[in-house]
This record gives sequence, C-alpha cells and structure tokens, in this order.
Amino acid sequence: MIRTLLATVLLVASSGAIAMDGHEHAGATDAAGERVGTEYMVFETGVTGEAHEQFLRGLALLHNFEYRRAAAAFRKAQTADPDWAMPYWGEAMTHNHPLWEYQDREAARAALAKLDATREGRLSKTRSAREAAWLDAAETLYGDGGTKEERDHLYLAKMRALLEADPTDIDARAFTGLAVLGTSHGGRDIALYMEAAGVLEPGFMTHAMHPGILHYLIHSYDDPVHAPLGERMAERYAGVAPDAGHAQHMISHIYHALGQWEASQEANVKAVAAANAARGTAYHCGHYNEWLVYALVQQGKDASANVEACREQAGQELAASKRPPTSIAQRSAATSFARIALYSGVTSGDWVEGFDWPEDQFRRAQFHMANARLLQARDDAQTAAKALAEMKRVHAGILAALPAEYPDETGLQAWNARGIAQGEAIVKLASGDTEEGLAALRAAAEAESALPVVFGPPVMAKPSWELLGEELLALGRKQEAAEAFRAALAFAPNRKLSNEGLAAATVG
Repeated sequence: MIRTLLATVLLVASSGAIAMDGHEHAGATDAAGERVGTEYMVFETGVTGEAHEQFLRGLALLHNFEYRRAAAAFRKAQTADPDWAMPYWGEAMTHNHPLWEYQDREAARAALAKLDATREGRLSKTRSAREAAWLDAAETLYGDGGTKEERDHLYLAKMRALLEADPTDIDARAFTGLAVLGTSHGGRDIALYMEAAGVLEPGFMTHAMHPGILHYLIHSYDDPVHAPLGERMAERYAGVAPDAGHAQHMISHIYHALGQWEASQEANVKAVAAANAARGTAYHCGHYNEWLVYALVQQGKDASANVEACREQAGQELAASKRPPTSIAQRSAATSFARIALYSGVTSGDWVEGFDWPEDQFRRAQFHMANARLLQARDDAQTAAKALAEMKRVHAGILAALPAEYPDETGLQAWNARGIAQGEAIVKLASGDTEEGLAALRAAAEAESALPVVFGPPVMAKPSWELLGEELLALGRKQEAAEAFRAALAFAPNRKLSNEGLAAATVG
C-alpha cells in the first residue's frame, strides 16, 4: 500500500559515472577473509580445489543478491574447470532478479553459451542427473518464446520437481522459495508470499544460518502483519554475511515493517559501510542510503548532511554529460537524490532544490522533484497547479518509454497515477474547494490502500491517509482526522507525522 514497490537499482556517479547496482556492490577485488556466508554452503559439487571454492563463494553471493561479485566468482570457477556446467549455471542465474521484476535474458543466455552453443550440448556436458536438473531449470527460465511471467512459472515448476526429488537439498529449497516469490507479478501477493514461507521454513529448522533461507524468509515476512515472524531471521542474517551490503540492509526490511527506526538506521549504516568497502569508494546515494535517510527523519534526526552528500554526487553525474542508461533513469544517482530529498523534505520541512535535468532524461528524478514542489506548495494553488502539470508531463514521457526501457515493470505507472491523483486533490484544497478536495483526497487514499502491499519507505512520500488526517485536523474535525491517521499507521507503522497527527487528534 504505502510502501516502496520499486526495490530500485541505482547508478553510481561518484568520481564520474561508474556503473553500479544499488542493491549489489561490486569491487575490483574482495578483501582477504571476506565474510559472505560461504562457510554455510553445503552444495555437493563433486569437484575440488579452486573450482569448488569459487563456486561455493559465488553461490553464497548469489543468495545475498550480490550479483556482480557472484558472477565474478562463477567465472573464476569456469576458468578453474572449463568443462563443469554448474559455474555457467551460476553466472546465468546472476542475471535474474525476481523480486525486482528484472531479467536480462540475453546476458544469461550468453553466459550459458560459453559452455556450449546449444541447450542439448550444454545438458550433455552435465556430470550427473542432479546437475542436469539444475541446468535444465535455468534453460527453462531463459528459454525461447513466452513472456517473462510465463517463463517464471515454468521455471518454478522445474524447481518444485528438483526439490521434490531431494527435499534435503537446502539450495533447491532456497531457490524454490525464491521462485515462488518471483511469480508474484504486479506487487505483493500475500498468499504467494506465505506459500514461499511454507517452502522455506523447514530449511530454517535444519540450516538456520543458510543465507538464502534467511534472506528469502525475510522477504516473505517483510510487511507489518508478518514482520514479527521475520525477527528470527533478521537476528541471524547480519552475522552470516557481514561483508555483503545487501545482507546488512535486508534486516532493515523487518525493522522498517515494525517501525523500529533506530535498528533500521543501524542496519543501513552497516550496509553502506560494507558496500563502500567492496566498492572501494564512498557512495552517498543508492538504495541503502535512501532507507537510512528515511529512518533518520522518522526519529526526528537531522539528515541534511546525507541529503547534501547525495546531491553532490547527483551533480557529478549530471556534469559528466553522459546519457543515463534509460530516459527514465531509475538507476541513477539523480533518482536516488530526488527520492532522498523528498523523504527528508516531507518529514522535516527542509526542502532542497533539484537540478536542471534535460527534459528527456532522468524522468523519474524529475517526477519526484515536481512532487516535492507540489507538496511544498500545499497552500499555494497556482504553484501547486504548476507542479502538478509538470508531474503529468513527466509521467507521460515515462509511460511512452516504459515498453522499451522497462518492459517488465508493473508498479511505476500505478504509483505515479496515485501521486497525480493526490496532487489534484491538493490543488482543489489550495483553491478553496474544501469538501471536493477532501473527497478527492479520501478517494486517493483508498486507491493507495487498494494497491498491493509492498516493502520499504512509502512510494507516496506523503501518504494520502496522512495528508487527509492533517487537512481534517486543521479543520477541527478531530474524530475523522484520527481515523485517517490510524489508517495511515496501518500501512506505515510508527511513522513520525502520522503519530504526531494522531496524538493531536485524540488529545482533549
């Protein structure tokens, strides 16, 4: 409902435009003695030496969603044993990011083709029926024909069969659970997420420190209702992979859903530190920094230094004069800065200026900053209307670009539409159309509630239930305001402004 649907991947731009995924953190080399959970890998490889060691390390990194580092490890295993099929399977699997609705099928198929040019030839090189089953599942995931959604379901069927053939195979169990989660297209399907938990929980009983089991159970439980079940996994996961930034960040999914902001802050401080250590340079934008800023402002702490540091790197990105990977630029420091600035401004009231981005680039960042201007001008009908018009213009460009740039993206259009609907209500209220504006705002809030529950800081930087509560409170309609604030807190527990609004609405 009012949580981020976009587990967004961000482009690093410090010291120039360095391609970097905001959820994964590649370094040129890894520090000696890195701890990413390799010691908990029990996959029976049938090989020894460097190939075995690098494969298990790649497998641990794959379970941690450290995709680039995982791919590098799998390639080292390929070099050590060029005829062994499993390292090619592993590299191919680094190109499937099911929880982010992203898959690079061509890159995955290129990785598989290094083993042999044809599916039949690759399968003939497997050394056991078990290896053949693993490789066949990947071949199905990246196969010819069908949509990504159709292939996801075919892949899940292969993984279910692999697990059924050997229920003691902990990696088969982990990847089957992840595959179940990966079929929840278009947002969180609670029934599917609980089904995934049912697949994964027996693995937690037998392999309580396995990074994949812990990671995917946290994803299964990271909503306000189920988060208490995920505390068991959060307690272990950070210790299993302290040098994997994504592992450090993941525990904040549980703390965020519980509204435990200090714990979320600590988790993301560690995530940023681990990511920067792997990267070899400090990066102040990106997914973990976004969650860190949100946790800080929910505690009433000053996040201005964090916002400014990210703004500086977004400026470096723009000054490099390099086109972003897409016109939408989901994966950019610009988008990350705009999101961070929006979180901070809404909660603290300290607004910062954006950049003069080219009209046809960094569209996601432009949408966020237009939204910031609209929210800042809630009492100024003319300025709010101008900002709303800009949101609509940018949204039209995003819609036109989505089919080519993010064909598998399902949430961006819906949430942008919700932001625009909220903006229309704000303009009505600022123009003096109080009852019509309140009705439009309530309708916007109800529409937000109808969208699938998703994790993280709100997609709507200013949730409409909270905004409705504030408007009703300003009119002295305390009972209605309290109901609105309670609705806001049901979807965003322990949110600072909703808490304060509810307290004001219920006093006296």
